[in-house]
Amino acid sequence: MNPFIPNCEEMFKNYCRIIIRNLRRNKFYTLINILGLGVGIASMVWGFQNYRYSFSYDNFHKDKDFIFRALIKVAGSDDLKGTCPIPLAMAAKNDFPVIKETVRWEGRPLNIKAEGNDPFTAQANFTDPAFFNLFNFPLLRGAIDLNDHSTVLITERAARKFFGNTDPIGRTLLFYSDQPYKRPLTVTGILKDPPLNSSIQFETITHIDNRLRPDGSVVKADDWSWFTDAVFLKLAQPGQAGRLNNDFKKYLPLEQSARPDLKLTSIVLEPLLQVANQTGYIDKNALDQRPQDPAAYGPLILGILILLSACLNFANTTVAQSNRRLKEIGMRKVMGSSLRQIMGQQLLECALIVLLAIGLSVLINLYWLPSFNAMFIYIHLTADYWNDHTLLLFLISLFLGVTLLAGAYPAFYISRFNAANIFRGSVKFGGRNLFSRGLLGLQIVISFITVIAGVAFSRNASFQRNYDYGYNKANVMGLNLQNESAYTTVRDELSTMTGIERIAGTRDQIGFSYHTWPLEANGAKKECTYLDVGENYTELMGLKLVAGRNFHPSGTSDYGRSMLINEKLAFAFGWRPAEAIGQQIRKDDSTVCTVVGVLKDFTQNSLFNPITPVAICLVTPQQCTQLIIRAKPGSLSSVYDQSRAAWSKLYPLRPFSGYYQDAIGAQASHINDTVAGIFSRFAIISILLAATGLFALVSLTVLKKTKEIAIRKVVGANGRHIFQLVLKGYSWLFLLSAAIGCYAGYSFSKLMMDLIFRISAGVSPSSLTISFIGVLLISALTIGTRVWLVIRTKATEVLKAN
Repeated sequence: MNPFIPNCEEMFKNYCRIIIRNLRRNKFYTLINILGLGVGIASMVWGFQNYRYSFSYDNFHKDKDFIFRALIKVAGSDDLKGTCPIPLAMAAKNDFPVIKETVRWEGRPLNIKAEGNDPFTAQANFTDPAFFNLFNFPLLRGAIDLNDHSTVLITERAARKFFGNTDPIGRTLLFYSDQPYKRPLTVTGILKDPPLNSSIQFETITHIDNRLRPDGSVVKADDWSWFTDAVFLKLAQPGQAGRLNNDFKKYLPLEQSARPDLKLTSIVLEPLLQVANQTGYIDKNALDQRPQDPAAYGPLILGILILLSACLNFANTTVAQSNRRLKEIGMRKVMGSSLRQIMGQQLLECALIVLLAIGLSVLINLYWLPSFNAMFIYIHLTADYWNDHTLLLFLISLFLGVTLLAGAYPAFYISRFNAANIFRGSVKFGGRNLFSRGLLGLQIVISFITVIAGVAFSRNASFQRNYDYGYNKANVMGLNLQNESAYTTVRDELSTMTGIERIAGTRDQIGFSYHTWPLEANGAKKECTYLDVGENYTELMGLKLVAGRNFHPSGTSDYGRSMLINEKLAFAFGWRPAEAIGQQIRKDDSTVCTVVGVLKDFTQNSLFNPITPVAICLVTPQQCTQLIIRAKPGSLSSVYDQSRAAWSKLYPLRPFSGYYQDAIGAQASHINDTVAGIFSRFAIISILLAATGLFALVSLTVLKKTKEIAIRKVVGANGRHIFQLVLKGYSWLFLLSAAIGCYAGYSFSKLMMDLIFRISAGVSPSSLTISFIGVLLISALTIGTRVWLVIRTKATEVLKAN
C-alpha cells in the first residue's frame, strides 16, 4: 500500500476519536443538545403519528374506494344530513345495476338484559346481512349469520359488559327487556372491537328487522316516511357516483308525499373515506368523525416548532463553542485536511448527537404517547418503529434532515477560517455574527408563539369555567324515563324527597336531547333546534324572557298552539324581539304556532358549537319522557342517589338513566385544560432552548469584549454598565423578535381557539403582555447570569492574559 494514500478505516477511527473527545470536552452543551433534539424529534413523531391517525379513518376496509354513503338535504337547510329514507337502499339496488350492494345502518339506545344479569341501557345497532360484504370487522369466534333474525353479534367489549368472564357464544341477550315486545337474541359470534379510527362504532349488531317502532311493530322496508341513520352503497364503478346523484331525484316525490313536513331536496353520494372528514358538516350524523383540524394539525405544527428551535439551538451553541477548537482546525489544515474533510467531521459529530437524540425520543414517546392517548377517548397513537415502515422511513428522513439543518451551518462556519490567521491570532471569532443572531431571533419567536398559546388557553379555561350558558346549569339533573307512562309515577315518588327544589317534565333537554326542524314563517324556511318541554320547564332551567310571556302555568291553552323562540331565531326571520310576538310559525302542514315569547339567547349545546336558533313548544304531562330536577344548593349528589334508589324500587328491571346538567361543559373544559397543559410544557422547553442559545451567543460577545470589560472594571465600571455593554446589540434583536413572535403567537392561538371552540375568550392583550414580560425576564436573567460570571473574574488576571 502506498504510505501516502490515507487508510480510510484508520481515518474514520481518527474521526471517531476526535468526535468523542470533543463531545466529552463540552459535556454540558452536548447534553443540552441531545435533550433538545430528543424532545424535538419525539414531538415530530407524535405530530406525524397523530396526523396519520387523524386521516386514517375507515382506510382499513378492503373495498373502501367503492363504498359511498347517501346523504340528504331538506327544504329550509343547506346542511348535509346523515339520515336517509329506509326504502332508498333496496330501491336503488334494484333500479341501478352499477350498485352491487346496499346496507342500511341504524342504532338506538334500548334496554338489553343478559340472562342472569342486570339490564343495561346500551346502544344497539341494526343492519342488513350484506354489512360484512362491505366492511372489514374481523370475527374472533363463532359465526356470522345475520340472515337469522334471532341472532346477534357482539364485540369483545360488549361480551365483558354483558357476560363478564363467561363464554357468551350460545347465550341470550334480551332486547327491549322492559317492553312487552321483548326479543331474545342468541349470541352467535364475537367481533373484534372496532378500531377508534372507524367512523362506524358498535357493540351489538343484529338484523335490521329487529329495529322496532315504539309500539313494537316492524318498520316496513317500503315506508318512505321512516329515516334510518345511514345508507351505504357499494358501486362497481366509483366514477358513476356523480351520475347517481342526479338519477336519485326520481325518489324525491316519493319521500315528499310521505313526509310533507320534511321534504327532501337532494340525495348526495359521499365517498366513505370522505365521510369521516366532514367534521362538523353532517347533521344527524350517527357516525364518528375524525378529530377536528386543530387536533389533526396542531401537534404537527407544535412538533415542527420545537424541533426547529432545537436545531437552531444546536447551531448556535456549536458555533459559540467553536472558539475552543480553532487551533485544532488550524493544525488539521496545516496537515493537509481539506475543507470537505473538516466539514464532514463536523457533520459526523452532529449525526452522532442526532442519533443519540433519536434514541432518547424513543424513550420519551414510551411515556408521552400513552399519556396523550389518555387525554382523549377517541385517539390511540402508537410508534412501532420496526414494523411501521412509513414511520421508520420518516425517522430516517428526520435523521438526515436534522443532521443537515442543525449541523450544516456550524460545519461551514468552523471550517472556513484560514490556518495562518488562526495561528497569528487575527481571527475575530465571536464578532458580529448576524446569521447566528438571526437564528437566535427565530428561537425567541418560537418561544413567544408557544408561551402566548399556553397563556391564552389557560385564560380561556378560566373563562369557560365561569361562562354563563344563559340558563341554570348548576344543581340540575335529568332522568330519562324511557317512556311516557312512567312520568306521573316517578314525579309523585320524587316529590316527597328532601333536597329537591323543583321538578319539571320534558321530552327534550338542553344540550342532551333535541332535534332540528325546518320552521316556516312569512314564506321563508329556517332550520332550528326544536325542544318539546313540559310545564314549568323554562322557569326551572332559568331561561330569561326579553319580550312577551312564558307558557301559562296550567299550559292547557298553549298545548300545540304557542311557541317560545330565542333572539337568534327571531332575527333569522327578520323580527326584533317585540315584533316577533303574535307572529305565526308553521311547523308542518297541520301545525301552526303563535309566538308568545322571545327568550334571551342561551348556549344550546357545548362551547364547541355556536348559539343556534331555538324554538320551544309545550307538551302535555302524558308526553314527557324525562324529569328535570333542580336540587337545593349542596344537595345534588344526595338527590341523585335518592332518585336512583327510588327508580330501582319502582322499576327493578329497568336501568337507571340519570345525568348531571353541568356535564354539558365537561368535555370542553377537559380539552381546553389539556391543550393549555400541552402548550405550557412545550413553552417551557422552547424557552429553555432559547435561553441556552442566548447564553451561548452572549458568551461569544463576552469573549470578544473581554479586554474592554476588564479595562472598564479597572476604571470603576459597575455591574449595570457592564450589563448594558453586553446587552448592546441584543436589545434590538429581542424587540424585533418579540414583535414578530407576539403577532405570530396571537394569530396562531386565535386560529386554534376559533377552530376548536365557537365560544371562547379569544387572545386578550393581557395574554400578550404576560408572555412578553415572562420571556423578557427570562432573557434578562440569562444575560445577567453571564454578566455575573464576568464580574466575578478578576480584571488583573484578564489583562495579564491579554
